[in-house]
Formats: sequence, C-alpha cells, structure tokens
Amino acid sequence: MSAYLRNFFLVLCLLALFQNAAFGQPNDNPLLEYSYSGAGKLGASGHEFMSVMAHKEVQKVLLDVANEPRKAAYLDEKLKGTGVTSDDLQKLRLIRREGDKYVLAFSLFTNADLDKIRAVAEVEGKSLAAALLVRRSEIENILARNPQLGVDWKARAFIVLGCASLDWDGLDFVRKKGYLTVPEKGTYLPVAYQIGGGGSLRGIYKGSHNFHETIALTTFGDHYSLPRNSLNEIFDLIGQMQGPESIRIRLYDATFALVRRRAGMMMLSLREGEKTFEQLAEASGITDVEARALINLLLELNYISTVDGRYRALIPVFNEGDEPMVRELRRLGRDVMVKWFDEHYVALSKQFSDLAPARCGVPLAEGFYEVWHYIFGLANKELVAAGLFADPYDDSRIFKGFIPTVYILNVLKGSI
Repeated sequence: MSAYLRNFFLVLCLLALFQNAAFGQPNDNPLLEYSYSGAGKLGASGHEFMSVMAHKEVQKVLLDVANEPRKAAYLDEKLKGTGVTSDDLQKLRLIRREGDKYVLAFSLFTNADLDKIRAVAEVEGKSLAAALLVRRSEIENILARNPQLGVDWKARAFIVLGCASLDWDGLDFVRKKGYLTVPEKGTYLPVAYQIGGGGSLRGIYKGSHNFHETIALTTFGDHYSLPRNSLNEIFDLIGQMQGPESIRIRLYDATFALVRRRAGMMMLSLREGEKTFEQLAEASGITDVEARALINLLLELNYISTVDGRYRALIPVFNEGDEPMVRELRRLGRDVMVKWFDEHYVALSKQFSDLAPARCGVPLAEGFYEVWHYIFGLANKELVAAGLFADPYDDSRIFKGFIPTVYILNVLKGSI
C-alpha cells in the first residue's frame, strides 16, 4: 500500500477512534441559532460566548428581553443553576442597561423578525433579479465566450453571478458602504436567530461552503439541502466528532491534503476537455491505484462521468482562461448592485425599524448579513425560475439543492 493510502486510512481510523471521546454534548432542542464574527476579548475562538449561549436558559432569557425590557432580578432568577448572571450577559455585550431594565445589545432576530425580513426580501429580491434580467442578453453573450464541454452554461452563471457576485462581491460591497458592520480589531460581533422563523429555506440560494486555497472548492445552494454530498462536505463528520479540538483540526487538514487537493487537480485538468485515466493520474501526481480510488469517488459524487472510456467534468470548473469572462460578469453584477442599493437602501432600512434589535437601538448594520442573504438568495430563486440560472432541483441532478464547482481561487475571488 502506498504512503498516500496508508495516510488516508490513518485519517479514517483516527476519526473512528475519537468519535466516542468525551467532548461535551450539544444542547437538546435549542431555541436559537447563534454565531459571531471577529475575535474580541473572548479570545480568537469565542469560547466564552459560545459556552454561555449553549445554555437553553440563556437563550430563553434573551428571547424574553427581545420581547420586552427586563429587570436584573428577573434575569438572574431565570438563570439560576446555569452559572451565568445578568452581569455576564452584559459583559458579553448581549444585553445593556436602560434605566432599571435590560434591553438587547446585539442582533437577535425573533421568529416575527425573520418573518418580516422574509416578506420584505421577497419583494426586494424580485426587484434585484429584475435588474439583472434587464441585462440578460449581455450576460448570455459573455458566458458564450467560454463554454465548458458537457456543462450547462446556466450552471456556470449560477456560480459566477449567484455566488461569486451577489454573495461574495455583494458582501464586500455592503461592508465598504457601511451597510454591514465589520468588527473592529480586538472586538467581536454576536448574532442569533430564533429557530423556526423566516419560512422554508428551500430554493433560497444563499449559502456557499468553501475550501479556499489556490485550487478552491465550493458548493452553492440552499440550506434546505444540508448536508451536501460534495468534496467540501463529505468529510465534515470530522467537525462533529467528539475529541480534542487539536486532533479534529489535524484530521481536517490531513483530509484536505490527501483528498480534496488531489481531486481539485483532476477537475482542473478536465476544464481543458475529456481525459484518459492515465492523464488524470498524471495531473493529480498520484499513483494509478490512488487515482482509481479518487476517480471512483468523483464518479460517485457525480462530479465526472465516463464518455467512450474517457472522463468528462459534470460540474462548472474555472481556470485562468476563464478569468476575463468571470471578471466581466462580476463587474456587471457589481454595477447592478450599486445602482440597486442607491435606489432601494433607504426605503429598505426603514422597513426594518420595528425589528426587535432596532427597537433596542441596535443598528441594522450589525444584522444586515442575514437581511442581505435573504434578498440575494430570493433573487437567485427568481433567476432560476427565469431560466438564467440552472435549477439545483432539476430532475436530472442526483444531488439536489446545490451546485458544486472547482476553480483557481483568484479567478472567482480576485479583485475586479
């Protein structure tokens, strides 16, 4: 057995070994989903924030505060037995004192808030999609310059415009405009969402899962389709294992090195056309035995197919030759977004003045990440319905709700 395969099997054995190790249990039936950006005084990993939020009693108290201001005595009574106090929540910048009561100090969206965001985004997403469809002929002509054998141009549009432009470039734009708060160095920005609001996520294409190195892997689609069967997610069981975090990190790194990078090299070689087994093995720099195992994985994931004894890519792949086309599409998407925000942002922000965080004086910019994701996600849904983007739920797709892609990082993420 080669060193490559020995190391890969070692990864799998270690994963199984530590799956049952004690590392703490998840909170049963949580009320909130929560996360944070930045580092802050909690430390780089935000352990204190995440630890406090894991208490269901804390989640309940924060929802109570979101509904109406509460006194410290009320909070401390509800928090008994958790080891968390109202002072702790204030230090974490989750609540703040206003008179003799506490109000929210961060973006916590209740079910009612999420329903309101969804309703507004339904309208705004359609208007954003309409602004892109005005330039449909131009978009189709740009894509026609760099076709990919065996891959629908609409799937490539879905990745370049739906993901790289509206998602990634859109977030960069709203940060630069000040519509989305970026935590200052040494601070962190928490956010939480009550589970159950905002309606079904099926068909709201707003989520990318990424492996960003020189050869990059992404899946883009809705959160209804999770978990996704892709090179990005099939090894994410590592993140769910019980055991020391340091070992999980090392396993994750090993998985990238042993599987995803080599598979990415194979897929990039297929951007130039069909390849023989020997050509794929050579492109990935591994032995024939190892290449066979990796090719079988790509076949099973529906990344590639066989055509007359050769292999062909079934997913969008972007290399340096695609960069001019991609850059032109991203510039078009940026121009549409700039004009759209100029015309819509002021009225949009006013519609969210009655959200729970806004009533407590929390700026919309601190929670605009979720707002923008609903808007462009619903715009993407409209563009799928209009036939500009491929349908991730098409009957021909084995894995539903997302489209995977492999690319040179700077081609989709470089400056425009």
